[in-house]
Amino acid sequence: MASDTAKIVTALRPLVPSLVLFSFVINLAVLISPIYMMQVLDRVIPSGNLNTLMLLLFIAVAALITNALVEYFRDLTLGRAANWVECAYSSVLLRGGSRGQADNLRHVATVRDFLATRGAANTLDVPWLPLFLLALGLVHPLFLILIAVASTLFLILHLVGSMVTRTSKSLASEARGESMDALRSLEREGPMAELMSIGGNLSERYLKALNQHRRFHETGSTRSTAFDSAIKFLRSALQIAALSLGAYLVTLGNLTPGGMIGASIIIAKTLGIIETTMSTWPHITCTWQAVKALNVAQQSGARIQTSVGDLSGLLKAQNLTYPRGGGAPPRIERVSLELKPGECLAILGESGSGKTTLLHALAGIDPAPIGNCFVDETDVRTLDTGTRDAAIGYLPQQANFISGTIADNIARFAFEHDDEKVLAASRMAGVHGLISGLPDAYDTDIGAAPYILSAGQKQRIALARALYEPPKYLFLDEPNALLDHNAERQLGDAIARLKADGTTIILVAHRMSIVNLADKVIVLEQGRVLDYGPRAEILGRMANSHRRLRLPIAGSVSQDLSDWVARQFVRSGDEDFSNRANVIANEMYNFARENGPKSPERMLHMEFKFIDDNTCSITLSEPRKAQFEAKISKVRKAVELSMPNISDDLSSDEQSLAMVMKLSDRFEHQARPEQTSLFARIIQNTPSPEVMQ
Repeated sequence: MASDTAKIVTALRPLVPSLVLFSFVINLAVLISPIYMMQVLDRVIPSGNLNTLMLLLFIAVAALITNALVEYFRDLTLGRAANWVECAYSSVLLRGGSRGQADNLRHVATVRDFLATRGAANTLDVPWLPLFLLALGLVHPLFLILIAVASTLFLILHLVGSMVTRTSKSLASEARGESMDALRSLEREGPMAELMSIGGNLSERYLKALNQHRRFHETGSTRSTAFDSAIKFLRSALQIAALSLGAYLVTLGNLTPGGMIGASIIIAKTLGIIETTMSTWPHITCTWQAVKALNVAQQSGARIQTSVGDLSGLLKAQNLTYPRGGGAPPRIERVSLELKPGECLAILGESGSGKTTLLHALAGIDPAPIGNCFVDETDVRTLDTGTRDAAIGYLPQQANFISGTIADNIARFAFEHDDEKVLAASRMAGVHGLISGLPDAYDTDIGAAPYILSAGQKQRIALARALYEPPKYLFLDEPNALLDHNAERQLGDAIARLKADGTTIILVAHRMSIVNLADKVIVLEQGRVLDYGPRAEILGRMANSHRRLRLPIAGSVSQDLSDWVARQFVRSGDEDFSNRANVIANEMYNFARENGPKSPERMLHMEFKFIDDNTCSITLSEPRKAQFEAKISKVRKAVELSMPNISDDLSSDEQSLAMVMKLSDRFEHQARPEQTSLFARIIQNTPSPEVMQ
């Protein structure tokens, strides 16, 4: 980037002498009118020589034509240079990646505006100010004193005016920003704005901010107008003062009438340069700050970029650490892992544990300041844009699309996208049928119909966008969070196909159903690695630590118990297995709750265990000896006899126990002085129960 910037500066250098020369001629031409007036008043009128008048007129007109041409070429040069600088510098900035370049591009636009508007031309006039002061000094030194007094008054008015209006302008700008934020939020909510008073509240907030902006703007405008009027008055008063001083010197015989008129014109030009410089000083300062910021960006953004033709899919992270700052714990700390081509890693952890931070660090979206992540043997931070685009696919938590067709979005808005690649990516992501079913299929304009797709459908199409360039590394941030069962199954099929093709996949998951596709699992807790290894081992250790539950008698615990049971099943296709276990656990809890004291301190203990891949057990225990024998014997007999009106002969708690016995493949009851236990064994797809004492 530094070398590219140097080339831009080198290309601009030849323009500097031309611009300086243009500026010299333009400012020198200011003396045409004063000299012409002095010659006419002091030579032509006293002598009455019309030939001299015609010669002076010809010379003055020729000089003015020359000045007009020079000014035209100067402004044309500055305008074209401004546009060229913006295009060239923007190209240099974006060549290193678009992320984080918005501020730098705004700085480039600031420089461009300064060059293209009168700012640069006025700045070029300032070095020639001594020329006019010298001319005034030659006419009479008192005019220099007048210029000094006038400059001081202009400076005072500009400074005081800036101080008085600064607060009002700042508050008006903030209020305008708040009103526009509310308006954008109102547009973004769409139909949801009509619910829960969101639309009305946002509208009220917009109007309130708009009224605040109006009040602050009117206050600032009133003060600014007052100072503008004062400056206009001062400008006119100084013109009169210059003529009056010239007339005074003429009466004393120290100045000719032509000198009086000439001095008045030169003073007007001199004061014009001074006043313009003061009024454009904020723009000059802003441009200078933009140039400094671009220099800093050039120095900090300069990095070695590596182009790698073909990546294998190997990924290795070493001690990745992302400090949070302010003394807070790191977002991630000393994370290390390694994946072979075609392997899938699932990142698990509670909200805020650092899962997305780790995903971004591995993908190179937001590299960790400490540690390294290598794709093959290349640090992901040094990959050039072309290699990243071709080798890395990314699916965010919430898919955002740009206004345009679905095909354009899948093709990442390439100028000449490949329709075959769009179709291939859609089929790989399992969304070809979904898109084909839309009114305009791939030509559906998302900007014109933003609500035609649900959040889950957008997520699936965003996966196709990530697959447009067949990636060697695919990073998925909660890809199944918004998907229904069928869409989740299609996502799993796509991941399986990608793994078979050798794509290395790293995914963040909250819902465990997709974790079954992972080869390795890493568990984060507050940014640190809690566990890492093969999926079966990690999930086994996780399950052991989450397969015990304490349940109070008081209150409703049905939903908590159901969620706890559901979390034990992470494989796809275990829905029926999970539902049987859920019913057994709830009915077992209902029976135990009704057969014992109703004390709020009473607690029941539930334990879940997988005996093998197709068999699990649920044990409910209580640290006391309960009198269940009679009811269990009664219910067991009713179940064994398959009594037709069993619900009429059993109480509600006995019906719960009967349901447990029917759905269980094995039911046991153990009663000891210090503990009572109910045990149910469940075998997947095995309906015949065995009831034992």
